This record gives sequence, structure tokens and C-alpha cells, in this order.
Amino acid sequence: MQTSNSNNSTNQIYLQPQQMTYQNNNDAQEDDNLSLSRHQINLFYKQDNQINEITSSQQNSLYNTDIVNFSKQIQIFVQMPNGRTLTCDVNKNEECLQQIVDLIQKREGIPPNSYRLYSGFKYLNKISNKSIKKYQTLHLNIKCSNLNNLIVIYNNQRYNIFVNLDGFVIEIKNQLQKKFDFPTKSQVLYFKDIQIEDNFKLSYYQIQKHSTVELQLQNLIYINQESQNRLFMNYLDIFQTIKYLKTQLNQQYPDLGYFHLLHNNVILQDKDLLKSYNIKHLSILKLVEINYIKFQIQTQTITFQIKKKYDQTIYDLKEEIEQKYQYSIDTQQLFYEGEELENQEKIFECNIQENSRLYLFNNLKLIVNCINFNIFPIIINPNNKVYKLKQKINKLNSQMLSDYFILKYNGKILNDDEYLQYYNIKNFDYIFMEFEI
Repeated sequence: MQTSNSNNSTNQIYLQPQQMTYQNNNDAQEDDNLSLSRHQINLFYKQDNQINEITSSQQNSLYNTDIVNFSKQIQIFVQMPNGRTLTCDVNKNEECLQQIVDLIQKREGIPPNSYRLYSGFKYLNKISNKSIKKYQTLHLNIKCSNLNNLIVIYNNQRYNIFVNLDGFVIEIKNQLQKKFDFPTKSQVLYFKDIQIEDNFKLSYYQIQKHSTVELQLQNLIYINQESQNRLFMNYLDIFQTIKYLKTQLNQQYPDLGYFHLLHNNVILQDKDLLKSYNIKHLSILKLVEINYIKFQIQTQTITFQIKKKYDQTIYDLKEEIEQKYQYSIDTQQLFYEGEELENQEKIFECNIQENSRLYLFNNLKLIVNCINFNIFPIIINPNNKVYKLKQKINKLNSQMLSDYFILKYNGKILNDDEYLQYYNIKNFDYIFMEFEI
């Protein structure tokens, strides 16, 4: 301070600024030794990347308020029973514990109900976003049971399973199938470079708690469902039919519905064996879902294509044929691979393949006129011979023995060994019966 005497002998005091005004950002950066507590105003002029470098504790000391961290990801550690440490990167803005539990199951294969997490001596059944701290270490303790943790290594990845040490080796394989979808028949297990057999107990090989078992897979194929981004593993039996493989997949994964399997962009036919397509160990089959199936219908005069849903019935198919081509449902007979299809059957139950061919025989509805008997209708396939029509008449009326009457159409006698279609007989035409003396 400086003092001066005025003419009135009055002391006046002049203050000189001893604090820097940091209204300019460049000025604020020149003095690196100034403490943050003294110059809080500088924070508002720092660049964004500088703000991010300031820790939460520093910000709290500056403002004495809760400041939202700029980084959403925090890293915590989980100490495993075998001494290993699992690093977990979690989003602190979401439920932290659930993320940790999911990571433990994904990486270590340990189900949530088989362990507890502790922070110090405190059992954690819920971790709030406020209480979780960056770089915190949690401890995982396995719940007491007669099951023991084993480590299985496959393709440099670790899998944790829980088995009874008094149990058999096959139990390890069953656990691996259940939890990680490794097919039991494809698994080959080694302990200390010795292959262990299914029907031996773990104690026979001196397998103990936290022991490490090596897994190798053989005769394995992959099923790739691209639409759902899923990859299934399945045991390869080259003498298995494609149909049997599909049945197995449907049993394991009921949500698959109806589908084709492709190998090298070739559709695998149900009746064929896997070996027919040169499918080998580690081959990848493509799974393509089917909602509709296209196939051909061949009649005596035309061939046409039709498209139906897999779960529709043969009766639904006949209805569409009636609407489009005027073939009466009552007169339709559909055949596939030599067998007649029943109305109540669903299309997938008939094993009809894509682009396959069905044969349609349109039955004739005839009116039989007998002099000594009433007029009556009869339905018969035009591909049948005349003697079949006589047998049907005899079946309807036992008094009409086929050897004792003849049939006439348009005044012509029908030859027993001739096909009905030969005479160009139409629906609802009259057939006349005459008894031979």
C-alpha cells in the first residue's frame, strides 16, 4: 500500500491488485504452481480434455458437490477362489452387480447361484452406482456344497464347472454339454496328458478341487443360423440322415421351427446321409428358416406351381386348388412319392421337399343308372380301369355281382381292362348298367 498526503492532510489509501484475474485462458496456464483451491475460477477456462483429467476427488474438493464423472466405464476386480483375478469393465450408470455377475458367468462359467460376492467382510447382494468405486476388489466365495470347481481348458479359454469328485468322468462331459453346448460324444478329456475315460471315477485319476482338465473336440460340425447370429455345435455322424439331424436340432432348440440345412450352398435333402455331401469334422452347415414351401402339382393335363405355409394341412392345399383350378375337393386325390396324402395331415408331416412334385388325380363323380335299382352316385379315379368301377358298385350293393352286368357309356360297352379316362368320361356323366342273362 502507498500513502500520500493531500492538501487537506487526509490519508488516502490506494490498493494495488495482488491477485491475478484469469479472464484469459492463456494467462491462467502460465502459472503452473498456483494451487487449485486458490484458483477455482480457472476450471471454467480449461479445455475439455483438461477437465477430463481432473479426478472426482479434486472436483469434489473444489465445489463440495457431487460431480458426474465424465467416463462411463469403470474397472473393478474380482478375486477368484483359485487366486486368479478377473478384471471387469462395467458401466457405472447401470446396475453394476448384474454386469459383474454376467461377466463372471460368461468368462468363467460360474452360475450366479453357486457363489457370493464380498467387499471386505460385507456380503454384496446389491451394489448401487454410488457405492461402487473405481478399481475396487471384490472377493468371490463358492457356496458350501458337495460340488467342487474344476477348470476345463479348450482352445486357450478357461471354463469352470462344478462336479462331485466321487462322480464319473462322464459327469464332466454332461456339465460341459449343459452349460457350454459342447456335444458329449465329441468331447475327449485329458488330465496331465492322460486321456480320461467316461466310466472311471474322478478319484481314480486323482482329480481334485481346482484341477485343470484339457478338452479336445472331434467329429464336430457347426450349424450357423445367420438370421439370429447363432452358432450351434453338433456331433458328426456321417451315417446319420439329414432328417434325423434336423429332428435332433428341433429337440435341442424348439424355437427353430422349419428350416433347410445347406452345405456349400447346396440344400441337404432329408433322405440323404451326411456322408453324401462330404461333410467332415469342423464343417459348417448353414441353417435357413422356412416359412413357405414351393412345390409343383401335376395333373393329367397341366403342371402348376403352388406356395403354402409349412404348417398348413393337405385340406388347405386342396381348397386352393379348387379355387384356382376348379377341381372339386371331394374329387381330388394327392400323391407324393407313391403315397396318398390325407386331408388332416400337415405339409411338414408329409416331408414334402422344396421344389418337389405332387400328383393330383381328379376323381370322377358318376351317376350309375340301373334299371332294376335306384340311381346312385359313385366316386372313382379316372386312372382306374372299368373293372374297378364294377367292384365299387358291387361293394355298394352286394346283389350286383360284377360278373353278371355290363356298363355302358354313350351307348358303348365299357371294356373291363380299359381305363375310364380312355372313354373321356366327365363329372356327373351317366353310366348305365345292364344285367347279362
